[in-house]
Parts: sequence; C-alpha cells; structure tokens
Amino acid sequence: MSNRRTTRLDALEARLTGPKKIALFGHRNVGKTTLLAMFYRQAAGGLVPGVRLAAADAPTAEYLAEKIAQIESGEATSGTLSETELHLRLYHGPARFELIVKDYQGEHVTLGTDEPIQEFFAGCDAVFLCLDPEGSQDPAERRRRQQEVESLLERYIEKSEDISTDRPVALLLTKFDRVLEREGGSTADENFVERLVDRQYGMTRHALQQHAPDGVIFAVSSFGTGSQGNRPPSEIHPMGLEGPLGWVAEQLEVRDRAQMELLWESAQDDLPRLHRCLDAYEKRYPRSNRTYEFRDRLKALERGRTLRRLGKVAGAAAVLAGLTVGYDVWGYERAAAFERDPGNSATSVASRWSELLASHPTMPFLLPRYAREAQNKQAEWTVKASGVQVAAGAVVPDLDAKLEAARTQAPQLAPAIREVEKTREQVRHDERWKEVYSEVNSLQAIDDPAKALAAIDAFLREFPDSAKRPDALKLAQALKAELATRASAVERRLVDDIIRSETLPNASLTDLIERSRSFLEGHPDSPFRQEVQGRLEEYARRQDDRDIARAREFSQRQPTSFAARIEKYQDYLKAHQAGGRFVSEAIEARDRILRDWDAHAYRQAYDHAAGHPDDVVEVAQLLRDYLRDHPDGRFAESAKGYLDWWDKISVPQNYRVTLRRGEVPNSAGKYLAGGGPDLGVTLEVAGATYGPSPVIPNTTRPIWDYTYSQPIVWKYGDPITIRITDYDWSASEIAVLHSRQGDPLAMRLLSNTIKLAKGGATSLTFTSDFAMPTLARPE
Repeated sequence: MSNRRTTRLDALEARLTGPKKIALFGHRNVGKTTLLAMFYRQAAGGLVPGVRLAAADAPTAEYLAEKIAQIESGEATSGTLSETELHLRLYHGPARFELIVKDYQGEHVTLGTDEPIQEFFAGCDAVFLCLDPEGSQDPAERRRRQQEVESLLERYIEKSEDISTDRPVALLLTKFDRVLEREGGSTADENFVERLVDRQYGMTRHALQQHAPDGVIFAVSSFGTGSQGNRPPSEIHPMGLEGPLGWVAEQLEVRDRAQMELLWESAQDDLPRLHRCLDAYEKRYPRSNRTYEFRDRLKALERGRTLRRLGKVAGAAAVLAGLTVGYDVWGYERAAAFERDPGNSATSVASRWSELLASHPTMPFLLPRYAREAQNKQAEWTVKASGVQVAAGAVVPDLDAKLEAARTQAPQLAPAIREVEKTREQVRHDERWKEVYSEVNSLQAIDDPAKALAAIDAFLREFPDSAKRPDALKLAQALKAELATRASAVERRLVDDIIRSETLPNASLTDLIERSRSFLEGHPDSPFRQEVQGRLEEYARRQDDRDIARAREFSQRQPTSFAARIEKYQDYLKAHQAGGRFVSEAIEARDRILRDWDAHAYRQAYDHAAGHPDDVVEVAQLLRDYLRDHPDGRFAESAKGYLDWWDKISVPQNYRVTLRRGEVPNSAGKYLAGGGPDLGVTLEVAGATYGPSPVIPNTTRPIWDYTYSQPIVWKYGDPITIRITDYDWSASEIAVLHSRQGDPLAMRLLSNTIKLAKGGATSLTFTSDFAMPTLARPE
C-alpha cells in the first residue's frame, strides 16, 4: 500500500473515529459567543425539538454556565478575548455526536492574519458562517466580511479533489430580531431571507451556490425581540436555533455514511481499519439500519478472506504433502539399500532404520505401510544387534526396554528375543561365577571366610540350576569347616574366660550368670553348651543361697526395721522370680514381717495411751503414723475411731451436761438457817458461765437430776470451774472445784463424781455425752 493511499485512509479513519469539529466562523461582535451559549441553553433545556446538547467536561460546563448567567441577569455581553475549546455532545434521534467548538476573538479571522484558529477551521467537519445583517451599513465593511468568508472557502476548495468545499456549510444571519423590527415585524414572504442575503451578501451567496450546493441559510436571534444593543431583554425568546442544530446533525450523519462508503471502496483489504471505523460508527449511531448493513458487509468480507486463505493453505498443503511423500519414499529406499549391504553391521543397520523413523515423522500418516515396515525392520535389527553385543560381553544400555518394545512391535520376534535374554543371562552367570570364585580364593577369604561363604550362598540363590553348583558346594564345605574350627576356638576362649573370672576374689555372680546366659544365647550349637549350662546352674544356686542369707541375716540384726526387712525379701523375690529355691520362705517371711510391723506400730500408740492417757496429741500422731504405713491394718478401725474423736474435741463442740446429786458437810449451813443449806451449782467453761442449777433447799445431800438448758461449749485444753453456792438468806460459796492445772481433758469432770482436792465430804456427780475413746487391745 502506497504512502499516499495510507495517508488518505488514515485521514479518513480519523474523521470517522474522532470527534466532530464544528467551525463557528464570524468577525467580532457578530454574536458567536452569545449564539453558542443560547444553543446550549435551549437544547440542554429541552426547548429545541428532537435535539439535546450536553457539556462533555467540567471546563465546558463552567464556561457556558458563566455566559448564560451573564445573559439571564440582563448584563450586556462582552467580546471574547481568548481562544477557548469547548467539548459538547449533540443527541439527534438515535445518533450521538462528540463535538469540538472553539470560541475565539473575532479579529483572528481578519484577512491576512495567521492565528491558530485558522488551523482548527481547516480540519472542521461542518461550518457555520455567521454574518450580522445589521452590523454595518457600510458597503465596504460588508465586502470585507464577505472576503474573509471567501478566504476560508477558498482554503477548503484548494484541498478538495473537486471544486467543492468538501463539508457542509451553513450561513447564519445573526441578530435577525433587528431585521424584523426594521421591517415592522412582517416577513410574510418566504423568500425574504434569501433576498436579504442576495442584497447584502451576494458575494458569499454566489460562492455557496457554486461550491456548496447543499449549503443552507438560517436566520437566527439569540435574544429575540426587545434587546437593546448587546443587552438582552427581560424575557429571552430565541428564534431559529432549532434549524442549525438539526441541520448539522443530519449533515454529519450523511457525511459519515458517505465516508464509510468511500472507506469500503478504498480499504476492503484492511479489515482491522474497517473494524475500528465500524465500531466508532456503531457507537455514534447505535440503532441505525446502515450499521447492521455495514456489519453484514464486514462479515461477508471476513468470510471471503477466510475462504481465500483456506484455499491457499489447502494448495500449499497439497504441494507440501506431495514433496513429503517423495522425501519419505526416498528415505525408505535408502535405508533398505543400506540393509542389503552385507558389509554393514547389525548395530549400524538398526541405527539406520531408527534414523529413518526419527527424520521422517510424517511417514506414519502419509505412508502407513512403509512406516510399519520400517518399525518392524527397526525391531528386528535391534534384536539382532542386541544379541551380538550381549554375546560379546558388551553392556547394552536400556536392553530390557528395547527388547520389550521390539516384542510389542513385532510379536513374531519373541523366539529371537528369548535367545538374546538367555544369552544375556548366561553371560551374567559366567561373570558372577568368576567374581565369586575369585573372592573365595582371595587373601581376604583367609581373614573373613564368612564373607566368601555368603557370596557362594548368594550365587546359588540367584542361580539355583547353575552347572557350577557342585564346585560351589565343595568350596562352601571347605569354608564351613574353617569357620567351625575358628568358632570352636573362639567359644573355648569365652568359656575359659568365664572360668578364670569365677576364681577371682569377690567374683560377681550376677556378671557370671549374665555372661553364661549370653554365651548360651549366642552359641546354641556350641560343643561347650553342657559345660556352660552346668556352671550357670551352679552360679544361680550360689546366688540363691547368698540372697536368702542376706535377708535372714538382716532380719536377725534389725528386728524392728520392718520396711527394710520386707524390702530385703522383696529384692530376693524380684531377683529370683523365674524360680528360686526359697521363694515360698521369702513370701511367708514378708507376710509375717508385715503382720509384726502392724502390731508393733499399733502397740506403740496403745501403750502410750495406756501410760499417758492425757497425751492424746502424741497418741493421735502415733495412730496417724500407723495408718500411713498400714491403711488396711488389723487395728485400722480402732485407730480411725480414736482420730475421729480427736478431730472432734480439737474444735469447740456442744455437750449436754446433767447434774445428778451432791454432798456437803453438815457444818456447811448458815447459823440459824433452819434445816440445812439451800444449794445450787454454777459451771464456768473457757470463761463462759452456765447456770446456776435449781436450788435444793434445806439439805446437805441434794439430788438435782438437772440438765443445763444451755449446751456446754468446750474444746481440748479448756479449763473448767465448778462453784457450789448456798442461797439461804444470801448467796455464799461453800466450795469451788477447779480442773487440774494443765489438764487438757477437763471435760472428764462433767462425766464423773468429783471431790475436793483437799479431801472432805464435799462431792458432786455429773453425767454428759462426753466420753473418752477406747483402743482395741493388741494381740
């Protein structure tokens, strides 16, 4: 594709895929900025039927919003001072156009200027020529404006391939409300606008008729009637704005269709370009019938291109297949000729057939019969070559895999393959026998005949039907005799070493027994087995006597070391659990010692309780020791009962006490008191007072049988004081009985008959639920 054609297609693609550039051409004060703002205001607000205009980016929206706000506020519009690019979207029916419009300073289009806006005009897709019929009444000024238009049109005509402007051009008569006011508001003649253009802008009208026959004229007003100068009226009623917007949308669509047709004619072989342009066309006209038509045409082009390519590929494949068949036949014939040459070895022939199959991979598909013959030849000569190599003693890599592959490829070669395997086995047998025979007759076999004997055994296991079996057995017999002689000498040394150890001072019987057992386990067939067995029995007998003697002797020396005595007999039972002569004696002695220990430990507590009945703390400790060592002893219940009583009296407990009777001397009463004293009894326990009891009048031998209403609270160690009071006439103490100093069991006073320590006839008898425990008598 030539560069010129490519450049043209690139430009055409750019026009079809890029945004549409709209030229708004006009000199200063013609109303371009106001017209742009009102186009956006009316079309965006739904005031232009069939058309919607939207800002495509934030700067455009802000620029137009500012201009519209200025107009709606009634301010006079000012001239544009800088060039501003605006991005808009025009929606017309189902079509959507991305538009680029530039607002600029009007002086930039003056004749002779070369401003950047001129370059923008050159690439525009549609042109609005803005002329103000009321702007200047000077004919020379109007001619100047038309010459500016003429210069733009000439640039378009110069770049076109014909004498047209090559793009839609419309003439906009701006500020047409002024014309209406001048004509009195009457324009009933439908040709009024054209006559006006012919009269004031004949040069421009003639140029458009000659070079833009599809051009149109629109009379528009951005403000409507009532404006004064550049200041808008209070109510804005634009006129004629729907015409230019609808016309430009229609013209752009017509132009796009024409350019698509031109692209189709110029680039039918450039499918990627057609895809790109059609994708852009579909995006711009999503529901257009022409879109579906273009898509169908593109699919037809693709199918045709595919069919042409397939035809070329099929032709090339046929030619290639013919060449390949000839190449395969040539290779097969060369391999067959090499096979027929008697000077070639079996190995080289097998390699030649393998090379044929490797270098002709298409043979199985194009010439399957030749391929099968070549594979059979390869298998046959591989077996022959393997047989020759094995017979010569050479190592054949992957021999089993090769033979198995040959057997699978050509089952008729099974007998030949078996012969090769038999030859290989015989070669391996001979090599293995040489190795074994060499090892048996080496110097190493003299030092380690067991290793040589193991090699013979492994050979006979590997080759049980070997012709060398008699020779191998003869060699093995000689080696076994040598091993037996050496083993006997070693065993004799071991036995002699045991005997020598036996005679040493302080010889360890345990060590001798262990060594004897180790010998018997390690040499079950030794000729010295009976001798060692006898010595082992003697060692065991001596150890048995020694261990029982140790236990007996310790029991005699330490009769009260019951735990140690039991441990000694337990050691004997553990050491002779396999069967000692004194096992029964040891068991009986252990049980007897345990019984003696039980009685001895309990008797210590019992004797202490009998000799020191008040020392219940020590008695309790002895009983705890007893239960610790004999939790299931014969006296465990009695010990537990005593300890329960001790635990009870160690903390305060409530006791019921009853005062039964008493006696005081006859001289205890007061003088002139009558028949006798009036007696009552008060108890003091651990600082607490209980009573007094009821008063029995006029007797020295009162009988109360009174149980104190308040339980007596007492614990081990609390002292008790008993006071006898005579209440005749006035209360006076007759006697005070104190518990013995240091008596921890003072509560016993309230369970017995008590008397004064100094003697005399005074006594009191109490009963209570306090009782001293009794221990069972040991046997």
